[in-house]
Amino acid sequence: MGRPADSVSELALDDELSLFDAATGKALALNRTARDVWALADGARDVDDIVAALARAYATTPEAIADDVRQTLERLTAAGVLVPADA
Repeated sequence: MGRPADSVSELALDDELSLFDAATGKALALNRTARDVWALADGARDVDDIVAALARAYATTPEAIADDVRQTLERLTAAGVLVPADA
């Protein structure tokens, strides 16, 4: 799983989180759910670990949220704010 890029800084805004990538000059706003995914994407956890942790936190089943979590991780990776854990 990925980890935050070194060039990314965070700014909390109520339930949302704003990410700024100094390398690209791009900003990205995360809603509360995406913020929770971001917080768990530390490079040590894999996708299944993140899904399981969020399922417990939201009192739901992993199957109910797995696709949304994967899509969020894919979007964060495509935006360049998550990089491979070994990078």
